[in-house]
Amino acid sequence: MAPERCEAPGPRVVGVASVTLGVHWEKLQGLQQFSGPGPTPRAHAVLLQAPRRSLHSRALGTGRTGSHGGDVGTHGESTLGTVLRTLREEAGLSQEELAERAGLSPHAISALERGTRTRPYPHTLRSLAGALELTDDQRAALVAAVPARSSRQAAATASVRPRDLPVPATPLVGRDDDVARVADLLGTRRLVTLSGPGGVGKTRLALAVATRVRDRFADGVTLVELAPLLEAGQVVAAVADAVDAARDPARPVLDDVVDRLRGQHRLLVLDNLEHLLDAAPDVAALVESVPDLTVLTTSRAPLRVRGETEYGVEPLEVEEAPDGSPSPAARLLLDRAQRVSPGWGADSADAAAVAATCEQLAGLPLALELAAARARLLDPAALLDRLDSALRSGPRDLPPRQRTMRATLDWSNGLLDAPAQSLLRLLGVFVGGTTLSDLEAVAERAGATYDVVAALESLVEQSLVVAEPSGRFRLLEPVAQYARDLLHEAGEWDGAARAHSAHFLRVAEDNSSSYRNGGQVRALDRIDLETANLDAAAERALAAGDVETPARMAWELWLYWWLRGRHDHGRRFAETVLQQSHSLADDVYARAALGAATMAFAMDDVAGAAGWWRLSHERAGDVHEILSNSIAGRGLVALVEGDLDLARDRFREALHHAELGGPEVEWTWALSHIWLGTVALLEGDADEAVRLVDEGLASARRRDDRLTSYIALYNLFQVELGRGHHDAARRHLEEGARLSLETGDQANLAYLLDAGAVLAAASGQHARVPLLLGAAQAIREALGSRGYGYYRPDPAAIEAAATEARTHLGPDRYDDALDTGRGLPATDAAAMLRT
Repeated sequence: MAPERCEAPGPRVVGVASVTLGVHWEKLQGLQQFSGPGPTPRAHAVLLQAPRRSLHSRALGTGRTGSHGGDVGTHGESTLGTVLRTLREEAGLSQEELAERAGLSPHAISALERGTRTRPYPHTLRSLAGALELTDDQRAALVAAVPARSSRQAAATASVRPRDLPVPATPLVGRDDDVARVADLLGTRRLVTLSGPGGVGKTRLALAVATRVRDRFADGVTLVELAPLLEAGQVVAAVADAVDAARDPARPVLDDVVDRLRGQHRLLVLDNLEHLLDAAPDVAALVESVPDLTVLTTSRAPLRVRGETEYGVEPLEVEEAPDGSPSPAARLLLDRAQRVSPGWGADSADAAAVAATCEQLAGLPLALELAAARARLLDPAALLDRLDSALRSGPRDLPPRQRTMRATLDWSNGLLDAPAQSLLRLLGVFVGGTTLSDLEAVAERAGATYDVVAALESLVEQSLVVAEPSGRFRLLEPVAQYARDLLHEAGEWDGAARAHSAHFLRVAEDNSSSYRNGGQVRALDRIDLETANLDAAAERALAAGDVETPARMAWELWLYWWLRGRHDHGRRFAETVLQQSHSLADDVYARAALGAATMAFAMDDVAGAAGWWRLSHERAGDVHEILSNSIAGRGLVALVEGDLDLARDRFREALHHAELGGPEVEWTWALSHIWLGTVALLEGDADEAVRLVDEGLASARRRDDRLTSYIALYNLFQVELGRGHHDAARRHLEEGARLSLETGDQANLAYLLDAGAVLAAASGQHARVPLLLGAAQAIREALGSRGYGYYRPDPAAIEAAATEARTHLGPDRYDDALDTGRGLPATDAAAMLRT
């Protein structure tokens, strides 16, 4: 079936990373195992969510009548308790009868209706909806009555990954009708594509529509910016990152995304898909597999898949209104021009020149924006004179509107001096923006002899480059494509790409050692901003036959990938390089193999990691840095497999090579001590374990290495808990939580909170147990993933703590506290580990 078109009317840590492995507490003074193997529960999806249409009115008794013959609510506030009570009474059920049908306790129903529990689990809502035999509207009302997270908690979640829609700095002009029509389409169509030429304003329209309809979607709106991507195969991975889908290396990423989104009522906005159209079948498959998902895409061309509704985004109308007021195009031109030159075009004598300019620019918003930038130098008549000849010089084989766009950009480029023109071309090699220092470095490598700062200032002034408050500079995507075209046409692409790749290899090298010392947070923040440039640099180098550059990057970036949870990306990156590694020197190959091994181990693929560590060991030669890491990795494999003698021998051998490697390998030296301490713990020698772990921790503290400290502190916590030294155990948790917050390591914090709950139960602080467990559950649900594969806490120990606390507190108090904990910001939850 052909797609439908709606025309707009009018116009484990790996390698040298550390791992916390289970300690058998039955070997430590007979205590129950705390960290043995066991899965971490994944967040449940809310399977009963539906559009929030008129939920408030239904709760007030003005909504549609449900199957039980009454409205969802009658009067009063639309709280969860009032909505549930009304639905239960309409069904003719007592609290006890509803509890029996739903498989819940009568207290749970009572607590929800009293309002003492306000954030039930998703599966609780599903059970209630099934027991009450609710209609879709009634289910939606029940879900909508669950209160939103507090602003403090939302802020804490936002610090991990920004989730809100960007707010443009300037108003959207002339698109009210388009916004309304597309918003209406999203009420009935599940895949809508905004199509149109570059610069027509598809992205701005998509953001406005998403903002308009966001309250319709119970699980909100997720924006995925695709412009930085280079290959269609990266689209699904980008969506997975945006929705925090847990990754399973044994199956396609699309399956992970479907699992994450199934049951959610969410709007997914895929922006700038036109260069990745081979991903269209994956987008269609996602829509088909997730019934409550709606997708809005922007693309210069439609996806051409079944179920797609295409909405053609036309240029702004250039004809003035019947009452003589300016056209939408003129209003946009005037608004932007008056921002740089107040009063520009306000004289009635200027109206004709303004209208003619809009007509010649065909109402294209980007063209109007670029023209308006000249308002600081040219009045309306002079601007029109300058436009007249340039706008007819575009290539004739392009569609009219693209021809006009190219002509507008050619005209803007023609107004620049030679250095600014050269810099504009060079900027086309960057992906996702750049800093001034990186731009200057790449320009120097590319042989530039002009003043980069002066040329950049000119480009910013002409609105060809966007200067962001963060200090980064970027090109709007149509301008970026234009710059890349110019770079190819000038025969400069290969040289610019080589300069770009060489520089970003240096960026990776300059920051990699900082992951292991006090510069860790700064280095992570730096690389966060450059992931798109680093990926592009590696891919271009590979395409040009340069395997060494990305192979070296794999070694320099593996620890960044681990700390940021990009295990799947890092593994694919390293293994792609290694598949083309026939000409690599042994040491380069061995380091890249360490990166692949580390990522595989972090994904719980122990066999895959073992293979790469073995190959790295075989190619290490006499390089002690590589030997210490590869042998330590093989020790981790032995530890996981339960061969403690082999693990000890390999950790001691790794320690020997780390000592020979000098200060640069001290990180591995420290971790080898901690891992030897883990062996001692597993053998029941707590005193030897403390001695070894303390040596590693002393090194980590001396270097301000947060990561190694996490692992050492967790091991020491286990020892002190086993000894019954609760104050010492608490101090270790407190320090680990503080370091986790400093690095933004929310997943690590969740495990510490679980450990804190076990400690609280052992210390008789039963009221604290549900608060800590609730906070840990909320963090995992917010992350949407299991966390770290190498952490292996014992679910039985946590369940025992929960059961003991429930017995002491009683079911009512326990459930209320658990609900309170789920609403706590991460910082407040971590504070409970202190005393």
